[in-house]
Amino acid sequence: MLAIYKIGLILFVGLTLIYAFQGFYPEFMAYFSNAFPPFIAGAAVVSSGFALRKYGHNLRQRFSLVWFSFTLGMALWFLGETGWAVYTLLLGVEIPYPSIADVFWLSGYVPFFIALCLYVKTFASVLSRRTLGISMTTILVSSVLVSATLITPILGAEEDLITALVDFAYPLLDLVLFSVAVLGLAVFLKGKLGKSWLLINIGILSNVGADMLFSYTTAQETYYSGHFLELLFHLGYLLFLLAFYVHTKEL
Repeated sequence: MLAIYKIGLILFVGLTLIYAFQGFYPEFMAYFSNAFPPFIAGAAVVSSGFALRKYGHNLRQRFSLVWFSFTLGMALWFLGETGWAVYTLLLGVEIPYPSIADVFWLSGYVPFFIALCLYVKTFASVLSRRTLGISMTTILVSSVLVSATLITPILGAEEDLITALVDFAYPLLDLVLFSVAVLGLAVFLKGKLGKSWLLINIGILSNVGADMLFSYTTAQETYYSGHFLELLFHLGYLLFLLAFYVHTKEL
């Protein structure tokens, strides 16, 4: 397992260096930042698919349904990344937002949420009221902070209603996922699945930060292909990939 963690670290350090020195190759960076996401998202789909294969394809069984939902959610996010790449690289749309890619991305939250809920519900009896209370309070405070952070720049940008709603939707949906994932972490942290759930939680938090920054920068018209915030999206997919792989090896 140590080897897979090292590979993940090397990949992320490599991505960071690519973004850090992009001033030397702006044309390549404009292409790379749009072409790379489908590959890392696709790798996460494959990793989840291996877990689905291991735990079976009978959707009447809870674990099969869990991993089908994880895989479907990842597949929809992969289609979102692919849609963005098609818009930017083939159709010449500089920032396709909102677009059909967002339909795939937003749809992906539904099966991902179902997977998390089904998994946590299986072991929910071990959760104490204190743990539930702390988790829900944390999520409530986080939701308020995210909303307060985004309200001023988004309203000040005078965006149309659909764009403003999409701006809020991503970070808030990320927090919905996190609210369930953190319960799973509380259940499994000291067990065999602790590493996997920790990676899932960090991956979701990475998406929270990325989506907040994307919503802010697009509202302020300061986002561009190759923006450093994209590293958080890449990190999220990398952590999900590792989480699914670790899960298949430790259970």
